[in-house]
Formats: sequence, C-alpha cells, structure tokens
Amino acid sequence: MAGAMYSTGLPILVLGDEESLAYALVSRLELFGHGAEYIEYTSDAEISASLEPDRWLAVVILTRDDVLSLRLSLLSAHVRPELPVWATMFDATVTRELHHAVPTVNVLSPADLVAEELAAQCLAAGAEPVGRVRSRVRFVDDALRLVVGAGLGLIAALLVEAGSSMLALHDDVLDAFYFSTRSVATVAATPGAARAPAWFKLVSALDTIVAVLMVAVFTAALVRRLSRPRLTALFGARAAPAARHVLLVGFGQVGFRLAQRLRRSGIPVLAAERDSDAPCLRLARGAGIPVSIRRGEDRATLELLGIRRCAVVAAVTSTDLVNVEIALAASDLAPSVPVVLRLGDGAVAAETDSLLHIGRICDAHAIVADELVRRLTEVTLAQ
Repeated sequence: MAGAMYSTGLPILVLGDEESLAYALVSRLELFGHGAEYIEYTSDAEISASLEPDRWLAVVILTRDDVLSLRLSLLSAHVRPELPVWATMFDATVTRELHHAVPTVNVLSPADLVAEELAAQCLAAGAEPVGRVRSRVRFVDDALRLVVGAGLGLIAALLVEAGSSMLALHDDVLDAFYFSTRSVATVAATPGAARAPAWFKLVSALDTIVAVLMVAVFTAALVRRLSRPRLTALFGARAAPAARHVLLVGFGQVGFRLAQRLRRSGIPVLAAERDSDAPCLRLARGAGIPVSIRRGEDRATLELLGIRRCAVVAAVTSTDLVNVEIALAASDLAPSVPVVLRLGDGAVAAETDSLLHIGRICDAHAIVADELVRRLTEVTLAQ
C-alpha cells in the first residue's frame, strides 16, 4: 500500500459493474481520508449526467468487459477531458490503441496483477520447472483417447494378420505386410488364403472383424475430434502433462494469464474449464496451453486430470464458492498436494482462511484495490 494521500476535497468517481471490487476500492480510499462514490453502469445517459463539472478528482472504471471499459473510458474522456481516468482492461491491443487515442486514460490489467500473485503462491507451494521427458503425457480428451486406442487396435490387427500370413503362407515380410494391409482394410483377401490351413482362416476372419470394428470406432472418434475445438494434443506444447504440473481449474482472464506466466517459467500446466464458449479458450491454442472442457469441481474430473500426481492445484474460477468447493474436493482426494485459491470477497477469504485452512489464499479484490490506490496516490491524488 502507498504512503500518505493528499485530499483535495473532491471525491473519486468509480464506475462499472464490479460491485465487490468497487466497494473494496472505495473502502481503501476512505481509509486514506479521500472520498469516493461508486455508480453502477446502467446507461450512457446516466453516466454522462453523473460526470458533473468540478465534482470529481478522477474516474476509475472497474469491469471485466473490455468493450464496456472502452466505452466508459471514451465517454469519460469526452464529457470531462481534463479528468484523469483509470480503467481496467484485459486485451493488450485495445489497451495500446486506447492509450494512443486518449493519453489521459491510464490502463491496468487486474488479470495480470492477480496472476502474478497466484504464480508466486504456486512457486512457493512447490511448483517447479519440469523437463519434457519427465512430464510425460496424459489423455484428457475422450475423442483423442479413442482415436489413439482404435489406431493401436488397427496396428495390432495388421501385425496379427501379417504374422499369420508369414507362418501359414510363407510370405516374406514385404508381401505379408502388403497383403495384410489390404485384408485388414477389407479391400482384398490375401492370395492363397483359400488353400491355407484352417487355423489361418479362423484367425484371419476374427482379425478382419476386429479391424472393421476398430475402423468404425476410429472414424467416429476422429470425426468427433475434428468437429470440436482441439485444446489438447498428443505431442508438442498442448500435450497434457501427466505429473508435476499445476492443475489450473478455471480458464478465464486470470486463469489464462496465470497459465502464461507458469509456462514461461517452464512449469507444466493443465487447465480445466467448464464453459466451452469461454472467451479465453480461443487464446489457449495459440499460447500452447492444454485445456480440458470439464467441470473442475467434479471429483472424477480432478482424478482424470491427475490431481494425485500434480504439484499444485490452483482454483481460479471467477466464483469464490466454486473455488472453495474445488479446494475442498482437492484436499480430500490428495491431502498432500498444495492448493492455491483465488478469492474476491474479502469476507469469504478471511472466513476460508480462519475456518477451513485449505490452502494459500489470494484476495483478488484486495490486490487490485491496493494497486489502484497506490497508483492513484502517486499520480493523481498527490497532485
């Protein structure tokens, strides 16, 4: 927290739709003897009327919606161009363009601030860089698991057919492989199969039936895999790690920024997100972050994502009680695995810390409010 704050008698106007964060900021400003008033956004007309001349010292805009933040920033700069404006925003491109267009607008990213603290807590809890060889791979996508399983089944059927041909028909390796491939694919029978021993005919018939079933499963799984967003892979950056990873539940703005920070430190990450339409999912692929579309508070999901072998569980959804539920389930399934929680309501954070003792708690609203007060103190209120 910053030092002394110089009051001019003018309050600070707090706008947006983040009520809990707004009141956390207002209370901190009042602790330093400076007035503040929160007005929830309802319409442009109401906000314009609220921006009365000579009434406000500065404007602070708090929202998770970049579009709304941009709109309120432009509106404030238009109605009161002399007022300094502080706005929260996630998208770096929008931030850069807004700063160029309206230099009086100061932008900060709550997601970056909270992710930085969460990353520090994950490192303190035991997360560490893991080599690719040690990290291995975990299947968390059902369609991918079926594709791989059916593909291995087809290879096994091919090897059985080729081996049987070499034993019964005395084919060389190349001929056995060639004709067995055609047979398994049900394109053509192996030459000389009609004169082959009975055991070969039986093995070949059973092998063909298995191959047909494997092809059906493989095709269905491949169609399913290709028809949905592919957020995990067998190889590369999006391969889901099997051990010593940070199991990150919640892939919103904070979850995405946290995953980026951990990956840059060489720490493997596997994320879970319940909403298949979550905006940050489109960023996961380009960033090389494996994400499973599942309910992270579900115990079966936690088991599938490797909770017993992960380094840290980070519950970072946007809902406090869901994060507490995740932490409780994780502590029950794997008591030795550290848990890091993102909480936004100061009361919930205090109660969870004093009563449940289930992990390292980051009060997101306190982090953002304190940083805003510090910056306001240094740039605006001290003038």
